[in-house]
Amino acid sequence: MVGAGVIGLTTGIRLLEAGADVRILAAELTADTTSAAATGMAGPVFHGPDPRTVGWELATTRELKTLDETAGVRMATGLGASTAAMGAAPPFADASALVRPATGDEVPTGFTSGLWMRVPLVDIPVYLEYLVGRFTANGGVIEQRRVESLALDAPIVVNCAGVGARRLAADPSVRPIKGQQVVVENPGLDGFFMAVTLEHEYASYHTFGRHVLLGGVTLEGSWDPAPSMEVGNRILERCVKLEPKFANARVLGHRAGLRPGRPKVRLEAETVGRNRIVHNYGHGGSGVLQSWGCAQETAELALAL
Repeated sequence: MVGAGVIGLTTGIRLLEAGADVRILAAELTADTTSAAATGMAGPVFHGPDPRTVGWELATTRELKTLDETAGVRMATGLGASTAAMGAAPPFADASALVRPATGDEVPTGFTSGLWMRVPLVDIPVYLEYLVGRFTANGGVIEQRRVESLALDAPIVVNCAGVGARRLAADPSVRPIKGQQVVVENPGLDGFFMAVTLEHEYASYHTFGRHVLLGGVTLEGSWDPAPSMEVGNRILERCVKLEPKFANARVLGHRAGLRPGRPKVRLEAETVGRNRIVHNYGHGGSGVLQSWGCAQETAELALAL
């Protein structure tokens, strides 16, 4: 396998559970992957244009609901607010995520409507450590090595390389979508707030015990994985305007990563020479939410006779 982010680790676990011997090769170890910079909000699940995503996301939320805070996962209630009138509620594939519509006085200034939702929140650094432990405890091996080609010495190669698939799979449709968060001390909040907007920069926060992740941005085309202090300052300004308690919150750090954007997820098998290659990449900002469902389908494709 290539790739040690959430997609690679969950896929590796499903392959091990199916009886395969699995070695993950990755240029970056788990703590340095794009996944480590993700927010980790898993849901809600909506009906969308690609019917496969509903199954992937429902399978993932079912798996996450079996975990607890020792794995970095907890159920949390928060508000999703839109800058445009939502009208009827979005087409939830899992109605259990919907708590109720927000009342007018619950919607922040600048937003027109909102929904209260209850979904899994995933503290990604803790979760990645849990996945590594689960993978290695089942006999999996992780090797830090830059992979130059998918023509590896293995009968089955699984490509979970994220944005690296642009080079490894010669797929020009893969593009980087940079995300960034500011990590601050929790000033006494719980749950989350998510702006539903078409803007590339917006306000959001997700609480994880003593710290909060402030977001967010979706910056297409940037190959620089490092956090930008200018972008971070804008995030802080928007979040303080949304919630004044953040004005005095101590900044603990900045996170950034390159999401693997693609018109749609590539999850398919092909034969190249002596190798059976199964591709599982291109999840954009939905990698955590689609991971376990994609992992199961990938394992089935990889081990199909």
